[in-house]
Amino acid sequence: MTPNAQQPIAPMRFRFERLGPMEEAELDLGNLTIIAGRNNTGKTYIAYAIYGFLKHFQRIRWSQMNHHSDYFEWIVSLARATLTLEEVAACEISPQELTRHRRELLSDYSDMFSNSLLADVFSSRKDDFNGASVSIELSEFNLNTANHGRNVSKPKLGIQVEYDGKSLCFASEISTNRKFPLGDFLEQYRRFLASEMPTRISIISAERFGISLFYKELDFTKNQLVEMLQELRDKDYSGDDILYLVADRVSSRYALPIKDNIHFTRSIAQIMGEEGTLHDEKLFERIEQLLHGYYSASDDEIRFKSKPDNESHSRSSVFDIPLHRASSSARGLSDLYFFLKHSACHNHLLIIDEPESHLDTANQVQLARMLAHFVRAGVRVLITTHSDYLLKELNNLIMLSSEFPNKEKVRKSLGYSDEDFLDPSLIRAYIAENGGLSPCDINAFGIGLPPFDQVIDSINRASNELSTRIED
Repeated sequence: MTPNAQQPIAPMRFRFERLGPMEEAELDLGNLTIIAGRNNTGKTYIAYAIYGFLKHFQRIRWSQMNHHSDYFEWIVSLARATLTLEEVAACEISPQELTRHRRELLSDYSDMFSNSLLADVFSSRKDDFNGASVSIELSEFNLNTANHGRNVSKPKLGIQVEYDGKSLCFASEISTNRKFPLGDFLEQYRRFLASEMPTRISIISAERFGISLFYKELDFTKNQLVEMLQELRDKDYSGDDILYLVADRVSSRYALPIKDNIHFTRSIAQIMGEEGTLHDEKLFERIEQLLHGYYSASDDEIRFKSKPDNESHSRSSVFDIPLHRASSSARGLSDLYFFLKHSACHNHLLIIDEPESHLDTANQVQLARMLAHFVRAGVRVLITTHSDYLLKELNNLIMLSSEFPNKEKVRKSLGYSDEDFLDPSLIRAYIAENGGLSPCDINAFGIGLPPFDQVIDSINRASNELSTRIED
């Protein structure tokens, strides 16, 4: 296991207003974040909004941001004075001033996202999201809890940014003099100000079952594309207009998370040679153990292959089939498998909408143990769920993180490994209800989930009453 992977992340609080069924809600993103609740309470709205907010923050350029804030003028002045970096360009700035800069940055971005990008995330009209907003709040600069004090730049920009609590330093990654565009300084400072943000974000949507079946058909065929071009040409659009309208029609069919999920599935064959920083943790092997099989991919298709436990399996039980012929559980876990094998990195946020879908109760229990394993390895996870089995098993893993007499003997007798535990300080859990999110109490005994417990108690009372009547 990666050292220090199981450390609570720096506080990151999202606020939502008038977002679908959500009138007003707050959510703190933990190492493992759980949103439970009944149907149509806004769980997926929250998950998609967080995905879109963080994804666009990665993609946005500073040139698209507000140019009138103090932090923008400050970094522009500094950058113009140091566009050629011989060794190190440094300036003194207090943590309080940096905190103010990033609050301005995040406020500006939140306003822009809510007003200009939020509706696009859901592939909806802007009128559908009038008055809706998503915003984020990070804690004050703290060298002990954030990524500050170390290089947070990307090599392609060639600039390193470091902060030691007193001085902010910009340094060239190469020893020779080099002139840097103003935009590179701006981008590096923006990334630095929000360095607690996940370095990467991925989503596995509830639509993954359809995507696994029809991902090829979701591409436009040549005939469809030709037909569209002919239709647009007949309306006397210019060449540039046609290209824009084709792109608009293609991109507007699906919400951003679904579209990105489709893109990931279609690109699996191309990422087969890649490895994320967590590849050596072999997290994908947990899925192989659960399904007794593994996946392969080529340009033509994704296949699911059996992995017999021992040589006693008959030849008829060994199979190698296209994914569309595999069980729904195998289809539903395929994207997660390839993500873990080829993409998963430290500080990577993975959002899974209803991870328990199409899994039997025993496999839902195994899934809970898998999620705990991912979190301990350094993947941030956010799930929406209806599964009482998954949540109850997470509670068992929380209790296994405590010390108690004869723990080793008890653990083994219950069938748990020494890796099956989950620190409650890593978890944030919420119930979606009444137009908001109600935070759940979390302690050494697990996550308090009153709505789930009430339903179970009601079923048990009804069962006891009916059985008693029959016996009488």
